[in-house]
Amino acid sequence: MAALRHAAEVIAEHPEQNFYAIALHGVSTTESENISMPLLALNSVEALERDRQSESRELLVERGEDLDEDADYEDRSDAQSEEQLRGEGLIDSDNEQDDESAQSADDSEEDTEDLDQVLEAIEEDLEADDNDSFYSDKWEPSDWHWSSIELCQDPAAQIWSDAMTEQATQEGWENTIKRYYHTLVAVAHSIREELNERTKVDLVAYVADDDHAEKLLELCLTPQQLDEHFPQLEQPVQ
Repeated sequence: MAALRHAAEVIAEHPEQNFYAIALHGVSTTESENISMPLLALNSVEALERDRQSESRELLVERGEDLDEDADYEDRSDAQSEEQLRGEGLIDSDNEQDDESAQSADDSEEDTEDLDQVLEAIEEDLEADDNDSFYSDKWEPSDWHWSSIELCQDPAAQIWSDAMTEQATQEGWENTIKRYYHTLVAVAHSIREELNERTKVDLVAYVADDDHAEKLLELCLTPQQLDEHFPQLEQPVQ
């Protein structure tokens, strides 16, 4: 099985990675002129975190924030203290009065700051929930670090596609695509069973598409995995 072989190779080549998900994706159930082979995708906990950090850094750069600024300069051993600067005449004693005035203004804003902190904490909690939802980058194969692994190269892939397309012509598109997706779900089950012992976390293996995303997920995952990772989804299909 090509999907199993490629997935096993990626996992074996990165023993330091904690792989958490494998997906077959890139095939639509919408009727078209041909049926293509799916793409294989894998992701690890480490790769997800690294990609998210890179994305956050890119957003900061777009905003024009200087990421190279040394925010801890005053804590360095070569930084002069305020008393030293005052002794050298670089800081006026009048600044102390200004500091007292500023302190009173700060006290009046404490309540507002406390509220801001509470709201920020709530926002962070909501973002954390979104980061783990089914429609986040954590579960979107096209966003993963290993996202577009071809199961086989031409001409084998083209021969396979031509055969599937011919079958759809003879038996009808709907019947063919149903059988096709039934096979993909079986492949997802097989991948999980074969590779789960080689991963450090319970491996989630599924078929992904935009038309039947949640239903396919429920068909591929175990009840325990659905409860753990996607409690917000409806009850699994019978």
